[in-house]
Amino acid sequence: MNKASLACGPLVKWAIAQVSYADMLQKVDPLREELSKNEDAMLANKSKLTAVADMINELEGHIAKYKEEYAALISEAQAIKADLSTVEAKVTRSTALLRSLGSERQRWEVTSEGFQNQMGTIAGDVLLSAAFLAYGGYLDQQMRSSLWHIWKSHIEQAGISFRSDLARTEFLSTADERLQWQSHSLPSDDLCTENAVMLKRFNRYPLIIDPSGQATEFLLQEYREKKITKTSFLDDAFRKNLESALRFGNPLLVQDVESYDPILNPVLNKEVKKTGGRVLITLGDQDIDLSPAFTIFLSTRDPTVEFPPDLCSRVTFVNFTVTRSSLQSQCLHEVLKAERPEVDAKRSDLLKLQGEFHLRLRHLEKELLQALNESKGSILDDDKVITTLETLKNEAAEITQKVEETDTVMMEVEAVTEQYRTLAAACSSIYFTMEGFHAVHFMYQFALKFFLEIFRSILYDNEMLKDKKDPIVRLNILIECLSQVAYNRVARGLFHDDRVTFATLLARIRLKGKNENHYDNELDHLLKGKEIVVQADSINITGFTDQLKTSLLRLNKLPPFKDLEKFIKANRAEFDQWLDSTNPTQNVPKCWDASDLTPVGEVMYETLVVQAFRPDNLHAMMRRFVLIVMGTDFLQGAEKEMDMSSVVEKEIKAQTPMLLCSPAGYEVSGRVDDLVAQTGKSITSIALGSAEGFNEAEKVIGASVKSGRWVLLKNVHLATSWLVSLEKKLHSMQPHPNFRLFMTMEVNPKVPVNLLRASRIFVYEPPPGIKANLLRTFSTISVSRMSQAPAERARMYFLLAWFHAIVQERVRYAPLGWSKSYEFNESDLRVGFDMLDIWIASVSQNRANIPPEKLPWDAFSTLLGQSIYGGHIDNEFDQKLLQSFIDRLFTKHSFDSDFPLVTNVEGHKDTPIPDGVRREQFMQWVSNLPDYQSPSWLGLPNNAEKVILSTLGDACLANLLKMRTLAEDDELEYVPETTDKDENLGVDDRPQWMKSLQQSVRNWLSILPESIQHVKRTMENIKDPLFRCFEREVNLGVKLLDNMRSDLTEIMMVCEGQRKQTNDLRLIIDNLVKGVIPKSWNRYKVPSELTVIQWIVDLAERMKQLKNISKISNTSGARELKSMKVWMGGLFMPEAFITASRQYVAQANQWSLEELYLKVTVADQNEQLSIDDCSFLVSGLKLQGASCLANKLSLVDTIITDLSDIRLQWVKIDTANPPELSGNDVSLPVYLNQTRRELLFTVDMSTSGAVPGRSFYERGVAFILSFLSG
Repeated sequence: MNKASLACGPLVKWAIAQVSYADMLQKVDPLREELSKNEDAMLANKSKLTAVADMINELEGHIAKYKEEYAALISEAQAIKADLSTVEAKVTRSTALLRSLGSERQRWEVTSEGFQNQMGTIAGDVLLSAAFLAYGGYLDQQMRSSLWHIWKSHIEQAGISFRSDLARTEFLSTADERLQWQSHSLPSDDLCTENAVMLKRFNRYPLIIDPSGQATEFLLQEYREKKITKTSFLDDAFRKNLESALRFGNPLLVQDVESYDPILNPVLNKEVKKTGGRVLITLGDQDIDLSPAFTIFLSTRDPTVEFPPDLCSRVTFVNFTVTRSSLQSQCLHEVLKAERPEVDAKRSDLLKLQGEFHLRLRHLEKELLQALNESKGSILDDDKVITTLETLKNEAAEITQKVEETDTVMMEVEAVTEQYRTLAAACSSIYFTMEGFHAVHFMYQFALKFFLEIFRSILYDNEMLKDKKDPIVRLNILIECLSQVAYNRVARGLFHDDRVTFATLLARIRLKGKNENHYDNELDHLLKGKEIVVQADSINITGFTDQLKTSLLRLNKLPPFKDLEKFIKANRAEFDQWLDSTNPTQNVPKCWDASDLTPVGEVMYETLVVQAFRPDNLHAMMRRFVLIVMGTDFLQGAEKEMDMSSVVEKEIKAQTPMLLCSPAGYEVSGRVDDLVAQTGKSITSIALGSAEGFNEAEKVIGASVKSGRWVLLKNVHLATSWLVSLEKKLHSMQPHPNFRLFMTMEVNPKVPVNLLRASRIFVYEPPPGIKANLLRTFSTISVSRMSQAPAERARMYFLLAWFHAIVQERVRYAPLGWSKSYEFNESDLRVGFDMLDIWIASVSQNRANIPPEKLPWDAFSTLLGQSIYGGHIDNEFDQKLLQSFIDRLFTKHSFDSDFPLVTNVEGHKDTPIPDGVRREQFMQWVSNLPDYQSPSWLGLPNNAEKVILSTLGDACLANLLKMRTLAEDDELEYVPETTDKDENLGVDDRPQWMKSLQQSVRNWLSILPESIQHVKRTMENIKDPLFRCFEREVNLGVKLLDNMRSDLTEIMMVCEGQRKQTNDLRLIIDNLVKGVIPKSWNRYKVPSELTVIQWIVDLAERMKQLKNISKISNTSGARELKSMKVWMGGLFMPEAFITASRQYVAQANQWSLEELYLKVTVADQNEQLSIDDCSFLVSGLKLQGASCLANKLSLVDTIITDLSDIRLQWVKIDTANPPELSGNDVSLPVYLNQTRRELLFTVDMSTSGAVPGRSFYERGVAFILSFLSG
């Protein structure tokens, strides 16, 4: 359109628009009408809306109101619901609390009742406990229990209430503390626990007796966190350590309190002073600040130390000496750990769990009480209380169940443990036998450490256990090996004669572990049979001596031997043949009435028979007893030559010194030299005896301890004081593993006990016999020395060596060989050789030969007889004997080819001197000698060996008696404690030694007379020397008898519990228990080794004679005393009787004492001797080595000959021409008893002339008044 006409285009557009507009208007009109209608409707609806809105507003107001009311109701419901929950919770808690408290109610009631009871007995309980803490520490377990019972008795009598079942450890310590102590290496036995209580609750600082070191180990662990310091009184830094401990409060352990320094007195006394707020204590010359945390412990390893009273008053003693029960527990634990580790683990765990269970219960109870105590407000609102109660209930139930389970398991463990209890008990018995063996000899000191090494060696290094799986088989092997190894190792440190004693004790221990009769009655008779008093003349057996009759009657007291006399008479020929047998230990007559005897029973009865009739073979019989019980090879191990290198390498550690002991004059350092040569070790040897030697020894030991070198100290017995400090230093050292310390010494009682206990002891004795003696002698003589000119020198050396052998070997037979054991030693021999060299050199003048007659025999005789060897002798008859040997050997005839060295040896030709001039020739001759030489080689009778053997047997029995008494005492460590007194009715819980002593005292009182009357003194009889002599005897006897009966009566009351012990009674009882004669009784001379049993039996016989003397004097007059037959051996002072008889004769005849000569006449059997005014009859004398017939002496092989009556006649002589001994006369000694220590007087006797007089001296012929030997 626009293209056609520009004006028409817009017009068209407008027309179109108008048309569209008209069309739109046509469409809008209906809509406008509808809009108007709708607007009208809208107005109407708005009116309605306003009305509805008004209604809604009204309704919403109502709804809001209802909501508020609903919310209030909901709040009230919630509050009610909350109250309901609270009430339900409280009901539940109340129910739970009542239920829990109900389960605790019984315990609380019991506890409350117990508390009331405790409050009622608290005074007595505290008094007992305080007394125990104050006084019990020093005592052993037995004495503690005994005192505890005595204290309870006194408190009961005083009307003070106490708990009869009061347990000391539980009352004075808590379970927590005891468990902690055991974790710190404290043994779990009662003694150690009691000691730990004392170490915890002391007022005065403790002084600990700690031989085994258990207390030291415990203290070091217990106070480790407090940095305890260990020092010694011998430590140079002691004062510095003390000052430091005082200032800073760390605990201090001071060892070696036997070297106590008084500088510690103010500390022990707690002498403190306060200055300006400081607490000071004076130490020496300075004041030191004292920390309130300071504490000090003193200790000693020596249980034998006697402390001064001033120190005792300052400290609390605590004795940790090991007891049988504690050692048994330790050994049982060790063997279970080694043999049954699974059982030991169960056992240890169960014991630990049981302790922990009880501790947990105790802790829960404490927590409950604490929760109840800390509860605030209502207890029902405290969840902690309810929770604690519930926990306590649940855990208590659980613990009760577990405890029941552990009890079941423990029964199973105990069944296994019981199998090994025999071994543990044997361990304890063996150790305490070793520990008490010092009663036999002072040198026998064995430490617990030594025994534990033995025990561990059989557990862990036992070849016999290899490939053995069965526990019972292994246990039997352990039991056998324990005794064998203990014997082998201990026997090395014993003298040969004491080994059988120790082996017998081990055999007794073995029997106790077997199902075997212990034969206690038989053993009691063996040891104490001499207590029985019998009359030898009550039986008549031809040919039996009084000694044999007495032995028969004593043995007859045992029921199995009640028909012994009949048996002997019926089998006299066989019995006599056995009596004369050379080996009476075999084929012993079965003279007892007992059936079904085991081999042990048979050998026990055989031993009793041998003891009675052949006591010289008792020692051999004891060996046989050991072999029957322990096995035929038991004794052989110790008799073999010891392999020292193996012992040093395998058994001994660097901390253990080796002590090589020997009798005087026997050198053993060569054995160490041989060992060094064998092992190739380097060693430094030092001889002690001078101050320089001590300093050098200390330096060498100090250096060798670090380097591992060996050290040999020779002759340490010369430095006993220095050994004390050496032992302390060795104890504190930490040596190199290769270090070894050897010490040689002669047996000396002054050697410190601690050193003996710390050392491994080896005893070396020279082999007996002339051959062995000669070999030792020639081993010390060099070939060059013996081959020096002149050629006669070699023979002189041999003569001196032979003489030295004779002199030394006779010492073994003392008192028959010599009257006492003289110390002839190698020094005498060396000086003798030097003397020969000097005199031979002065005579020979370098010549190759010298005529024998030119040698200075007189000089040899004088020097040997008066100086070199004679200087040891103090008995004139021993001097005669020595001179006899010198005169026979050192003569020019000794160079004759047929000169006899030995003569009159039964069954052998005379032994001539060897013909030679070189050392090897003499050595060859000596080597060809028999190994055994009979006593006749020494000039003694062939059966002189019986003297040694009889003495050896008696000594063995005496030692067994000592050890048996100690063992009986030790075995009853505890007096059984019981809460029910009725249980003890009829039970004798006294120590065994007390019961045994009571029986002995009863026997002794029965054999001693009730009293003896004093002899009546008059003006007339007081002038009589005999009366005065007998009056002294009777007065002494009366005083002694009264004293003894008084003491024995009081001891009987002590044993019956009717009297307390005084210090004097305690000393007497201690002596009697050990078989020693109390000093207050021993008022006359008797052998020092005599046992109290032998002494009292002998005294009873003496008292009978004194009673007879008193009766004769008081009824018939003093003049009749001269006519009575006197048993001289039964007088207290027999030498006074000889003097009185001499005075009597001199006074009666107005003669001078110097004019009287004693003439002795010995009656033959059944001969009656007459006496005149100058004669006196005596009886009871014995003759050793000879017999007397027609008053002439002849040598016999019989050791002892009982003599009939003897007449002592005092004859007047011309003092200008005193009688001299003829060729067939000898002057013999009269000794008080068989020990020959008391020479009373001499008598001259005629001999038969069959042998020269010197033979009587060589045989040791002598008169003996008393058969006592001891």
